[in-house]
Amino acid sequence: MNFLSYEPKDKTVDFSRIERMQKKMTDRKASICPERAEIITEVFRETEGEPMIVRRAKALDRILEKMTIYIDDDTLIVGNQASKNFAAPVFPEYSYDWVIEELDEFEKRTGDMFYITEETKERLKAIAPYWKGKTHADEVQENLPHDVKQAQKQNVIHCGGISMSGDGHIIPNHEMLLEKGYGGLKKIAEENLKKEGLTQEQKEFYEAAVISLGAVLKYIKRYSVLAAEMAQVETDEKRKSELLEISEMCKNLMEGGARSFYEAVETIYLTHLLMMIESNGHSFSFGRFDQYIYPYYEKDMKAGVINKDRALEIITHFFIQTNSINKVRPWDHTQYSAGYPLYSNLILGGLKPDGTDGTNDLSYLCLEAMNLNRLPEPNLSVRYHDGTPRSLIVDAAKLIRTGFGQPSMFADDVVIPAMQTLDIDLETARDYASMGCVEVAIPGKWGHRATGMTYINFGKIMELVMNNGYDPESGVQIVSITGKQGRDIDYKSYDEVWAAWKKLLKFYTDLAVECDLVCDRSLKYYDSDSFASSLVDCCLERGKTLKNGGAKYDYVSQSNIGMSVVGDSLAVIKKLVFEEKTVTMQELRNALDSNWQGETGLRLRKLCRNVPKFGNDDDYVDELVVDVFNSYLDLLPDYKTDRAGRGPIGCGYTMSTSNISSYVPNGMDVGATPDGRLAGSPLNEGASPCLGADLNGPTSVINSVSKLPNKRMAGGQLLNMRFSPGLLEGEENLDKFVAFLETTKGKNIFHNQFNIIDSQTLRAAKERPEEHGNLMVRVAGYCALFTSLMPEAQDAIIARTEYGANN
Repeated sequence: MNFLSYEPKDKTVDFSRIERMQKKMTDRKASICPERAEIITEVFRETEGEPMIVRRAKALDRILEKMTIYIDDDTLIVGNQASKNFAAPVFPEYSYDWVIEELDEFEKRTGDMFYITEETKERLKAIAPYWKGKTHADEVQENLPHDVKQAQKQNVIHCGGISMSGDGHIIPNHEMLLEKGYGGLKKIAEENLKKEGLTQEQKEFYEAAVISLGAVLKYIKRYSVLAAEMAQVETDEKRKSELLEISEMCKNLMEGGARSFYEAVETIYLTHLLMMIESNGHSFSFGRFDQYIYPYYEKDMKAGVINKDRALEIITHFFIQTNSINKVRPWDHTQYSAGYPLYSNLILGGLKPDGTDGTNDLSYLCLEAMNLNRLPEPNLSVRYHDGTPRSLIVDAAKLIRTGFGQPSMFADDVVIPAMQTLDIDLETARDYASMGCVEVAIPGKWGHRATGMTYINFGKIMELVMNNGYDPESGVQIVSITGKQGRDIDYKSYDEVWAAWKKLLKFYTDLAVECDLVCDRSLKYYDSDSFASSLVDCCLERGKTLKNGGAKYDYVSQSNIGMSVVGDSLAVIKKLVFEEKTVTMQELRNALDSNWQGETGLRLRKLCRNVPKFGNDDDYVDELVVDVFNSYLDLLPDYKTDRAGRGPIGCGYTMSTSNISSYVPNGMDVGATPDGRLAGSPLNEGASPCLGADLNGPTSVINSVSKLPNKRMAGGQLLNMRFSPGLLEGEENLDKFVAFLETTKGKNIFHNQFNIIDSQTLRAAKERPEEHGNLMVRVAGYCALFTSLMPEAQDAIIARTEYGANN
């Protein structure tokens, strides 16, 4: 096996089985599991009229009691979400109509395909009548304002997961959990339930927390029994010993605090898994793993309980096991989240709250574990700053060089000031962690959704600017720039175009915030998660779920898609129409209507493509892209979440460009744009330049992105770059890449991530997927197996600029 820098010495540690486990995860097939859906239906029928939070807790108790459990061959980490590896449970309480409508389509998908048996189809059909009109999605649709629905028809805004899924997007307080255990938290809830003067909300929360925390303790004990039974028939003595150790560990695991490194790691995995069983949200993340696990590692190392090899083995098994979990989404939302992602971020290194560097042995061992894992989950990130040991950056660079897309890099010098733009002190801001793709939050102190609220299609708004608010595709016009109906508009100056942009941006952002509020108010009821909420600061103290204001901090952001497209388009209008006057606005509109076809269209497209583009370190266009960012940021102080006044600090909005793979389907909804982009083609990803627009190499991209208001982007700023593998070959080139990374952290770059793969390999994988089943790529703020992506997402990755020796 290939290691980055570490050389294992303990011959009793079997690293060879990691390859077997990895192959099993690579070869597995996604399927649909009906067990959870059937069990929760059974419980909800029995508990009609009871408080929703208590019904959900009782449902979790029954699910964990009755669901199938198993222990995979070889693994040291136990816990499963569904009846099979990589099977996705169904969560009918959030949305169900689409499940029934797509039963016969799951196996026909062009990406994120799921196998489903006829028996499973019948079992899911059998419970469908109960859920008619009773889901979170039903509640949302009933309460969405008319204009929001019209904006959805225009494809300007997209509700996404918040309208039909659990919320997810939290990082538990792992330190508290490992210290107290589920049993300790349960005792806190029991004591609080005895207090006088409780509100009805508090009584229901504490009752539910007692039930759910007790349920997970019983669930863990099931694995103790199962492991003992498996050990009785196991013929391999080493595996028998491991199963007996698992059985003994699970007898009393988390009745109190974690007693060892092994228990701590197992607990972190189980907590993640259990939150995924309670709710079908995603982006449940692991936070600063190397920081909160280190005391258990240090204690066991000093006592001789483990050595580095054993620790590396346990971490690697944990990493591999996270890939057994899955989530199924409706097809229209799947296009926004291509590649079966769960966005389970785990971050290493960075400053500690006291301002000292947090790099330790586990930081390096986690990089080695990911090198052995080479699977999409967890979504690994590294924090770095001026005091980060160069050896950690080198190991991160070596892992990036392997070409499977991990880790991504976060610059403390940018992210910490960005967090301080919120009402967060320096010490707290230093403790940030990545969550999901590139969003950041304070572990154990943040409510749901640092990002990922309503998606806003900036590219579509640009199209509406060109058409007086009229959408040529749907024929819908909600707002007019001129005050008159119809698409006719005659701009006399660039300032008028810019005023139109700001008018439409505010109009649709207002609608998006309305959409957020409707979804949040519904989720307060349908996603009342007593287990997950018990793991975040202040919830047990206040007797509130996260959605009701239980967390210490509460900031959210929407997903903003296409800022570079807008900036590049504005540059064309400003330069060609109003400065050089070589093209009239009507001629430009006619070319857009024809998708640049015909002799005139082709000529005008060539002119437009030659106007400066973002990503080439050209102030002319870069400043316009900055204007686009600021135009949105300037709106945010006026918006509040539903939790305002209910307890948390903040309850406001920040900005994020963490738009996952949505830049592809959003582009499908946008006609030709003035920058020369063809109708239906992808928008730009995150804060990256438009596809193929960056012609002057990676340094110019960094210089352009460095001009953006990155220190105001507390929701996360995504930059994706692709390098030719040859550019990083050898020690000299590796040193150059490390120098590049060290330079970017001082250039106001919030985040950077890399694909190290050539276009030829990607094209071959698209044409012959059977030969490239384990090819992993960076899609957006997450990684996925390339062959699992829909063709449009594959093409978008192939179209990214590949920086080679000539750049």
